[in-house]
Amino acid sequence: MSSKVTFAFDNNPLGVYHAGQVISGTAELTTDRPKTIRSIFITINGYGETRWQESVEKPGADDGKPTKSIETHTSTEIYYSSDKYVYGQSGGSQLELPKGRFVFPFQATIPPNAPTSFNGSHGQIKHEVTLTIDRSVRYNNIFKQCFTVILPHDLNSKRENAQPLKRIEEKSFWWGSIFGAHKPMVMDVCTSYSGYVPGQKIHFHLVLDNQSDVQCQDVKVRLFKNVTYRATSTAQEQLKTTETRIADKHCGEVVKHNKAQFHEFLVVPATTPSTLGERDPIRVSYTLRFIAKTFRLHGGGDLIVDFPLTIGTVPLLGSAEDKGPGQTVASNGSVNSYPGAPIFQEDVSDEQFESNTFKPRYPFYTFGQSAANGAANGVPAGTQPSLYPKAEDTPPQPKSTPAPGPHKIPPYPTNPPASVPAAAPVANLPPYPTNSPAPAAAPVGNFEVLGFSIPPDYQPTPSAPGAAAPSAGIGWK
Repeated sequence: MSSKVTFAFDNNPLGVYHAGQVISGTAELTTDRPKTIRSIFITINGYGETRWQESVEKPGADDGKPTKSIETHTSTEIYYSSDKYVYGQSGGSQLELPKGRFVFPFQATIPPNAPTSFNGSHGQIKHEVTLTIDRSVRYNNIFKQCFTVILPHDLNSKRENAQPLKRIEEKSFWWGSIFGAHKPMVMDVCTSYSGYVPGQKIHFHLVLDNQSDVQCQDVKVRLFKNVTYRATSTAQEQLKTTETRIADKHCGEVVKHNKAQFHEFLVVPATTPSTLGERDPIRVSYTLRFIAKTFRLHGGGDLIVDFPLTIGTVPLLGSAEDKGPGQTVASNGSVNSYPGAPIFQEDVSDEQFESNTFKPRYPFYTFGQSAANGAANGVPAGTQPSLYPKAEDTPPQPKSTPAPGPHKIPPYPTNPPASVPAAAPVANLPPYPTNSPAPAAAPVGNFEVLGFSIPPDYQPTPSAPGAAAPSAGIGWK
């Protein structure tokens, strides 16, 4: 190839920024022969687009009979865009670009309301730097580099995020009614909070009182990512919703006429934060689902309890000490502690929009190593973490843990504009920095099955679900 471009971000090898920051860096152009051009310009922009196809039936124009056709729904929205000419000028005369290596600086401010980067099956929110060589006779040469933008979502901004999730549901099966039994299967489930961040454990307490004649094969807990795509290409707004499982937990079976308790947790993987805007072309939300799996032959289906869950970028105050519903205790004597600054990991989802293979990075908190993680990034344990990414993808462990300090919330950091010399040929430049491998996220494919069977002669307790279980005949996790 006669030309190639290498992009590098200033003091940010991972290319992760939050909305409102200044993005700056350099684009290194290498040519192996002279080129006749008009100009070279760099564009920094962010945009969102959706696209999908559906089969629709419409009445025929002649006979009125319904005919099937394929309809494409699209939508495009530009959030920001800035162009800067770094060689020549717009509409200028032809220039001779000599053979060699050139470094062109770029810089722009990301709008404070720019949405979080996203790559899904029917749409994308993309932020990228583009270098374009405007050629007078041939096609333009275009080189692109994506980067991640994160719109901060502080879970402390809404009080309801700190409220526990709690519900009791029951289900009866026609299988038992055949034999004169009408007792239901009752599920009592609760969590510590309604909002979590990637890397955090969703501790839950589940009691399944299986009074029915149907065996529960497995108690499953799943986290689903729900994405709603909006298209405005037709007169009527079109919506398309997808649901993807991103985390899974198997707790075990509960045989008929038995009762079991499960004290478990589900780890939130690196994933897109919940969408804040109501009219965004792409909206992301989450569902936490508890399932008591039964045989289909027994009728009635599974017992399912769904909760809406919020995924943020800044954790709740005191949530680093969460041990489960009703067991949240601040070991350091302060509920204002944070788990430290996050690292940034690639999206756990494998979905992509058409040919876009870029995987955005999202903040991931290493709970359980809060003091170590914060000290490694220069953030005291008692302060709010910064969303600005560090060069180290995996923070080193410090020799000592600093004492927790008082709770202070500094403003989000700003990126001061860098002073960059004018474009000029250079002889030797360092290669484009490579990212160190991110630590592996908590596995979601291999599950440890936890469960037990209770003697068949055990009779369920007459107390309401959620009450203290007797010491004999009850198992718990």
